[in-house]
Formats: sequence, structure tokens, C-alpha cells
Amino acid sequence: MDQTKRSKQFMMRYCNAMNAVKPHERTREFIAQFTTDQRLIEHILVFNSVFPGYTGTVEEMTAEENRVILRMRLKCKHEGMLHDIPPTHREFETSAVAGYEIENDKIVRTWLISDQMNIMKLLGLEKERE
Repeated sequence: MDQTKRSKQFMMRYCNAMNAVKPHERTREFIAQFTTDQRLIEHILVFNSVFPGYTGTVEEMTAEENRVILRMRLKCKHEGMLHDIPPTHREFETSAVAGYEIENDKIVRTWLISDQMNIMKLLGLEKERE
């Protein structure tokens, strides 16, 4: 099997595992099964504390060798502190794009783009324009 196909299969295992696990089971140890990228681990732990039980649906996957880009739809409910913003308990969906580099069946580097202004709007926190 070629590297591109292995990378895609790994990412689907990772996404399926993250969606299947209960919020309290998304621990540092669980996440470390899939990544050595400490920034990604911290991001997931923080995101899970703010939006416990969030799920991600892969809408598009592009891969070349050990690099994979995912366009995802995230389904979230705001249940934890988001910086200085208390929980709104609002449910929403938003899009995100993430890039991953994989080595030895582990994510070693990642980047993420999300529309944070849209998230604020969906949470009802968009400031009025004067």
C-alpha cells in the first residue's frame, strides 16, 4: 500500500476514534495514541473543555504522501469557559480546515483554520457595529 493511502486510512481511524470516545475519555493519554504534536494535544484538551462531546465530520480529504488536509464540519455545544466568555449552552455547526503531517502512524505537525468570527456570531456574541 502506498504512503498516501496509508495516510488517509490513518486519518479516518483518528477521526472515527475521536468521534466515538466520550468527552471525559478524551484524555492526554488517549490523544497521544495518535499524535506527538503537543500543540494539537493541548488544543484538543482545551476545545473539549469548552465544547465537550463535539464531533467532526470529514467533508473532504486530500492527501499526498504523508500530508493530509481535511475540510470538516464540527458540531458543538458551548458548555465551558471560552477565554472570558461563560457557557451559552448554544449548539452550532461550523466549518474548519486542518492540515496534518504523519510519521510512523502519528500526527507530528498540524495547522487549523476556523472561522472564529462566525463561531462568535453563532454563540450570539457578535458585537453590534456602530
